[in-house]
Order: sequence, then C-alpha cells, then structure tokens
Amino acid sequence: MLHLEAIDSRTTSLQESKPSPSQTSWHTSSPIAPTADPTSPAALSEQIRSIMRLLPHSVVVCTSTHDQAPRAMTMSSFTSLTLSPTPLISFNIATPSRTLDAITQSGHFNIHIMSGDELGVQVADRFTRGNTDDVFEGLDYDASGTDAGTPPLLRGEGVMYALRCRLLRDEPTGGVMRVRDHVIVVGEVVEMIPGSCGKEFGLAYADRKYRQVGRVIARD
Repeated sequence: MLHLEAIDSRTTSLQESKPSPSQTSWHTSSPIAPTADPTSPAALSEQIRSIMRLLPHSVVVCTSTHDQAPRAMTMSSFTSLTLSPTPLISFNIATPSRTLDAITQSGHFNIHIMSGDELGVQVADRFTRGNTDDVFEGLDYDASGTDAGTPPLLRGEGVMYALRCRLLRDEPTGGVMRVRDHVIVVGEVVEMIPGSCGKEFGLAYADRKYRQVGRVIARD
C-alpha cells in the first residue's frame, strides 16, 4: 500500500535517494507482471504485505494546513465510506505524521484525484518526499485561504478533481480513531471541485509501481 510521507516508517525504502521533481521524468511502459510472492517463506506480516501488493489501490494527494503552513501527503488507502445522508470518505495514516497533525488541528483537508498518466504521477510523486519547505515550490496551487486554515487546493494538469472535506464531527471519535501505529480518518465531503477532468481512470498503485487502469474483463 502506498502510504507516503517522509516520517512514515513503512515507506522508508520508497523514499531513499529520490531525485527532486525537476529531475524526474515519467513514461508509460508495457504491462509488468507482479513481483510479490506471498508463498515465499516469511513472517505472516510479510506475506500479508505481499498479498496487498497484488491489489491495485487508488492514489490521491491529501493537503491540509498547520499553523498557516501547507502540508500534504500521497496515499493509497483512500476510499468512499457512505453516500447517505452525506458523503463520507476514509483513509488511514501511519503515525507520526505532520499531515495528520494539520488535519486534526484545522479540521479540514482536500483530497485530490490524480489522473492515471504521467501528469498525475508527477504531482503525486512530489508528495512522497515529505513536508519539506520546498515541496510545493513550482506547483500550481491556491493558497489564498491558508492563513485562515483552509487547505491548499492543487490545480493544473494531473489533478482531475478535488474534494473539500472536513473531519466528521460525530462522537465519540470526532472522525479520528487510533488503531495501533495508524490513525483512521473519516471525513465529510462538502464540495467537489472539477480540475483537468480527463476521461481516463484515476491513478493506481500496485506492487510498488504506479499503474494505469486499462483492460476490461467482460461477460461473454
């Protein structure tokens, strides 16, 4: 599972020696078979990790604000929870996390749906490097409301849609529930904002690689 932030321990190997965004180029290759092998002798936790690598996950970028500073992270645990009576979404974050701190302090965050191509990857991969001072540098985004705690809104190519969200206020957890070394976040969607709005599927991630959804298995 893609769960990327510099201080999230589960993703250290994905962040080592990463070039800067300006040095990185991307291309779409032919299909590549999975490398994960859950049957290899290993601890149960590693076998489960291998199984999860065989399942495609959506890739989104979550932004929030902490003391007027923009925060962001790329994640693949995002999912729709329910649509009625109001739309709720959910994801989990490994702790500690600066983005989680921003979400819990401000109570607001934006979820950005990445396009399933090189443009989407260019934006998503940027936020696998953690919340460095220059992580937003050169990126098209609206920060006009960050002084008031409004999350940054990413714009431009690669961002198909954005969902403005707030922490679910229901008691007893208030939209945040700790489970061991992770925190499950539940948010209420208050607005959908169109972006580049391409007709392709969103960006996916499996077996430690970004993926593009393609073929259909149809009934004969």
